[in-house]
Amino acid sequence: MGGIAAAFWVYAALALVVVAAAIAVVRVFAAGRRRLVNHTLGTPAASPEQLFEHLFRTTREVEKHPEQTGPALARLLKELFDPSEATLLDQPATLAHTLSDGSAMRVPVPVIARSSAPTTSMSILLRHAQQGRRLFTNDDAQLAERISEHLRHSIAFEQAVEQGRSEERRRLAQDLHDDIGARLLTLMYKAQSPEMEDYARHTLQDLKTLTRGLAAANQPLAHALAEWKADISHRLSAAHVELKWTATQDTDVELSVAQWSALTRVLRELVTNVIAHAQARTVEIDVKLVNDRLLVIVADDGTGHAPAQWAPSLGVGGVRKRVRQLGGEVSWQERSPHGISCRVCVERLSASR
Repeated sequence: MGGIAAAFWVYAALALVVVAAAIAVVRVFAAGRRRLVNHTLGTPAASPEQLFEHLFRTTREVEKHPEQTGPALARLLKELFDPSEATLLDQPATLAHTLSDGSAMRVPVPVIARSSAPTTSMSILLRHAQQGRRLFTNDDAQLAERISEHLRHSIAFEQAVEQGRSEERRRLAQDLHDDIGARLLTLMYKAQSPEMEDYARHTLQDLKTLTRGLAAANQPLAHALAEWKADISHRLSAAHVELKWTATQDTDVELSVAQWSALTRVLRELVTNVIAHAQARTVEIDVKLVNDRLLVIVADDGTGHAPAQWAPSLGVGGVRKRVRQLGGEVSWQERSPHGISCRVCVERLSASR
């Protein structure tokens, strides 16, 4: 019996060794298969150029809408890894990492420090890279982590730059108001003729409009329309020209400083040209914003004709330049029976911010 027992334990030990060896072989085979699959099919399909393009676009999107950081990052990761599933989870993740056997990967969503953005930590769960044709690797996790961190740092940098710009604009606006404004006010009171007094008053009003725009980072279109109408009405009234103003918008939008400045200067230059050259009795201005498409028409009943034959000038050239900066187009044409109409069209106003 002792010999049988000893033989039994020997065979049992050998069986355990065989099982352990089999398990080791399976593990080695699985690991080798995983490396082979990933080596054959590759990691993210995007090239470095495509990665940069995707990241740049996502950064711009998150900068404008920080509350959309999670969905924007999920779209970016889907473009890079082509997973069969990408789910946004209301659960935090410290670092990007693969799960189980590499069939899934979890990526943290960076929290964008801005008061209007949500502060809840989130993460993105990706399943089955390249539609299940390969497994996620540690290299994938490292790349996803770097993308998440780069996105957070890029937005933080952009916010710091914008804050600096806003502070500088406010400083310039204050300096203009305190220095140039005071001088214009003194000039207005000491003017030796009604014409000079009126000119100084109009210039002071223009300066006030300019400093208000500089001091504000953004301005609602509705507020800008009210300011434009008041300013243009005052200028035309002083020139004994009637203003017919219409403005419609399907939604109110925030104009950036660049947009506000360009549109303000375009309208001002067009009205100045009418006052100086058209000898008009009436100016009609129509502003429409529909489906993000901005259309501005300034028409007069003056003596102008043949816009195609106009000689190049700083005024017209400035209008063309500023409209191009907005991504729009401008054109002039004769009216019937007389006068000139200028048409400014920006097909996607939001894209010019």
